[in-house]
Amino acid sequence: MISRFDIYLNTHATGQLKAAEIALLEEQQRLVKVGFRYTAEYLTHPNAFPLDPAQLPLQTGERHLYCQGEAPALLDDYLPDNWGKAVLSRIALAQKQRLNTHCVSELLRFLQQAYSRIGAIAIVEQGKKPVFEQGIELSKLQDIELSAQHIDQHSSNDIETHTLGFLFLTNSGSGVGGARPKALVQDNGNYYLAKFNRHNDPYNNARVELACLNMARAAGLTIGTGKIVPNINQRDVLLLERFDVDKNGRRHLITANGLLKNPNNQLDPGHSFRYDDLHALLQKFSTHVEEDIKQLVRLMLFNSAINNTDDHERNFSFIYGDEGYRFAPAYDLVPSLAVGGYHAAGFKYQPYPPRIREVEKMPSLFGLPKATLINIAEDISRALQDWPQFAEAAGVSEEDAVKVGKVFQL
Repeated sequence: MISRFDIYLNTHATGQLKAAEIALLEEQQRLVKVGFRYTAEYLTHPNAFPLDPAQLPLQTGERHLYCQGEAPALLDDYLPDNWGKAVLSRIALAQKQRLNTHCVSELLRFLQQAYSRIGAIAIVEQGKKPVFEQGIELSKLQDIELSAQHIDQHSSNDIETHTLGFLFLTNSGSGVGGARPKALVQDNGNYYLAKFNRHNDPYNNARVELACLNMARAAGLTIGTGKIVPNINQRDVLLLERFDVDKNGRRHLITANGLLKNPNNQLDPGHSFRYDDLHALLQKFSTHVEEDIKQLVRLMLFNSAINNTDDHERNFSFIYGDEGYRFAPAYDLVPSLAVGGYHAAGFKYQPYPPRIREVEKMPSLFGLPKATLINIAEDISRALQDWPQFAEAAGVSEEDAVKVGKVFQL
């Protein structure tokens, strides 16, 4: 079965236009091949750029991407994560439908109900027009948080009442990592990703993540701002400033997971993910390699120091700006309370990134000299020493602050 879709791009440099067309060949509802071609209008635009610099260079003609059930980066990043797919399944049931979340064409058609999303692209059935919205109004946050609770706790009560909330929650798209309830919201020209606490969180995730975000900024990381909206149905909600959108328009994102896909079958790499892989991607695609490598080292050491073991491929992105692709601001910096566990991202042949005390003894790292490494390590060490102050400023309870602080390691 062949399904055809149009890909629209909406950035401040290009405006809104149809950038590409795709044809999906599926057998038994599993993706076998994707035909892709840029439109003539897009190829002749002075600000055109490759939507996937690894597999979709700017060129005329059709490209064939062969798949083994997995989608190429452009589609995979656009589709919701596992939590989002669970939400879509609940929406479908409420609408007296059954949705196969393994079928890419079904998911793309169903997602046309969602008008706001992360990033600068919209994928619609051939001939249909996209809608780019910025998310729900902040005034509706209480309704959406209640919907998040219903879904998170697998409650079937009032599912029809909360269907609208389910729809809003799916609008976060993916490419921002994390299997957590989230939604896009706007407030007086400011745009946020709202992240909701879960019933089984080991601590107040919203406040701890905000504290870690502020600590990361003090450690020299490029990162957006955030704030807490308290007491939304007796729970806190974290609003994170979106870095994919501003007053001038939207920015295109692609995850490291997408850039690392095997071009022969679109499967994720069979080997263990490493920070070395990110270093290789920066060398290949970044327009400011040295500056981005410094950010990579800061992020690697910070994740190691706070015991953020959820440092998987989808939690690192590249963002396209006026000068090309750059390492995107950091996100999902949340500590794990399990000490001694392996990280999702290793380093060289170790299943975890180096500690600060180890990197200070290295003569160089990813081409950075020892003096630079020492400065980075000192910045992170100073920031971690101020954890009690960051926790207090974010409203983290004393119990949670102590609990989280115990897993920090230099």
